[in-house]
Amino acid sequence: MLKNERLLAWLVQRETSADYTWLIELIDGLRPGAGEDEQAAVQRLDALIERLLASPDLARALARHLLGLFRDRRARHLLSETGVILETGFFAGLVNRLGRRLLPRVPDGQLWLDILGELFHRRTDVRWVTAAGDARLSRLIGIIMRAGEDQPEAQSGMAQLRAEALEALRLLTHRLAALGIEPMLMRYYAPPRELDSPFMAQAAELLAWCQAAQSAQQPLCDVDPPSFLHVGVLLDQCDQVLLRVRRMAHEQGTSVALTHLILQAGESVGRIRLLLAILCAPAEAPPHEASARLLTRLVEGECARDSIADLFTRSTDLLALQVTENASRTGEHYVTTDRREYWSMARSAMGAGAIVGVMALAKILIAGLHLPPFWEALGFSLNYAAGFVLIHLLHFTVATKQPAMTAARIAAVISEDRDRKRSFEGLAALTAQITRTQLIAIVGNVALAFPVALLIAVAWVQVTGGAVTDPAKSAKLLADVHPWHSAALPHAAIAGVCLYLSGIISGFYDNRCVYSGIPERLARLGWLQRLLGERRCLAMAAYVEHNLGAIAGNIAFGFMLGFVGFFGQILGLPLDIRHVTFSAANIAYALVGTGFAVDPGYLAVCVAGVLLVALTNLGVSFALAFNTAVKARRLRLNGGREFARTLWAQFRSTPRQFFLPPRNAPNEAS
Repeated sequence: MLKNERLLAWLVQRETSADYTWLIELIDGLRPGAGEDEQAAVQRLDALIERLLASPDLARALARHLLGLFRDRRARHLLSETGVILETGFFAGLVNRLGRRLLPRVPDGQLWLDILGELFHRRTDVRWVTAAGDARLSRLIGIIMRAGEDQPEAQSGMAQLRAEALEALRLLTHRLAALGIEPMLMRYYAPPRELDSPFMAQAAELLAWCQAAQSAQQPLCDVDPPSFLHVGVLLDQCDQVLLRVRRMAHEQGTSVALTHLILQAGESVGRIRLLLAILCAPAEAPPHEASARLLTRLVEGECARDSIADLFTRSTDLLALQVTENASRTGEHYVTTDRREYWSMARSAMGAGAIVGVMALAKILIAGLHLPPFWEALGFSLNYAAGFVLIHLLHFTVATKQPAMTAARIAAVISEDRDRKRSFEGLAALTAQITRTQLIAIVGNVALAFPVALLIAVAWVQVTGGAVTDPAKSAKLLADVHPWHSAALPHAAIAGVCLYLSGIISGFYDNRCVYSGIPERLARLGWLQRLLGERRCLAMAAYVEHNLGAIAGNIAFGFMLGFVGFFGQILGLPLDIRHVTFSAANIAYALVGTGFAVDPGYLAVCVAGVLLVALTNLGVSFALAFNTAVKARRLRLNGGREFARTLWAQFRSTPRQFFLPPRNAPNEAS
């Protein structure tokens, strides 16, 4: 049953006017009410369509009133701007959107750009419009267009709308030409001297076609067909240039500004194509479907006009992809395929465990100085940062840093192979490789962190006559890893977030290093060449290219770990971190501090706490990194049960592969 049956009956009796409040009421009647979902609006839209089909007089009245609203109003800005990024950059867009949210604009009743905002004034409107689908909207538009064919008011409105669409094309083609010659874009693409830029060429060709179409009496599909076809070719070339720039940015680095520019140009090309499809549709194939697509895009754009989240998501698309791609390439080094790599990973993890045992001692000593909170946090941070950078420089591995890299590698595998079954099989094989690599890395870290810390603690007693930690401090170190009498697991989750952020920072600086040409610029420094010599200077530039991101990520990770507790103090929140390798080392120092007088049952619970800390560190960092990698590639993940069955079948057939690699990689790959 239609909510606005009385409104429809009133339209039949009323003469057309410039007042559009009836249209606002009509949309309000379709919109889902309190406690209703999108399907309620879809059902009401179906009821409206059936009502119009059953009553030709009602359809004629609706067409006369609706199309008549276009006679004296401008729609060019609506058609060329709504749903297309216009801000010159991310921060300009942020300021504009914040300003509109704090102080809403006053709508102008003569502009369809503002009228659409009054019609679809709720951010959730896009949900029910999208749920309605293009086919249903196309059917409704077709009914209205056919009903208005023999009505002067409707035809007058359609003529004005066609003129406004041609003006929108002019605006769009000028904007696209300007975007195509931006220096940022020209850095990646400069057309050969003998050829014009397709962005400039499409503007000249499309403007000439619009001029011819403006005075044409025949259908626009018959206006200068060669010129119209050439416009399509030039738009294809613009798309190819944008794709080429995306690929080159993937290799040479990108920025938010360049990402924004590519998105602007791509959306402008898409809107030009959509308007041309509507204007130039042949008589035997009316443009109702293209019109429905445009209506959906306009509503989507209007509902996202002031959305900061939408701006951020769209502006960081390519940058997120570049960051995760760097992590993906690094992630390949964290996956072992044969026994040589497996045992190499074990040795690398053991080396990191030995250094962490020393870092844990340094942290205990810094805490023993009882410095003011800021200086203590700075001391912790420098200890962490120096240790993690040293681990990287010595090519050792911290197990908990692996998930941020391997998650991106998994997302890359999903996006590379579109064959569903083969993709699941490859993903299951990769999961087995990652699982055993994670296990041996954790075992390697803990296997040396604990004994090194134990040896240091015993040696400390022999040299100084006292333990590194007194009984009270030792009891606290043990209590901190108790799985249910402490906040060990929430603190481990915080450490997992820090691990994820350090991976993002690593990818960002890898991208920035390539995009800004830092290695090449470094190699050109005259004073550095004179100091090191040309060969060493080039070697240093190459080292910076391959290691800047990792070093920056490790330093950032160290400072995040060091300052979490400090921010918890000043905010009055119970914030801290727990890291599996440091927790294992702390147990060793606590055992010596208590003279090994620890209840075996309590000690077993603390050891279980360390294992749970490890799972939390890995799980949180992996989940966050995987989510970022999937969103950056715009992947849709479904078929979870099918993948689970594939993984279980592989585990049943070769469980050993989840713990130990095969003797040679080719057997596993086959």
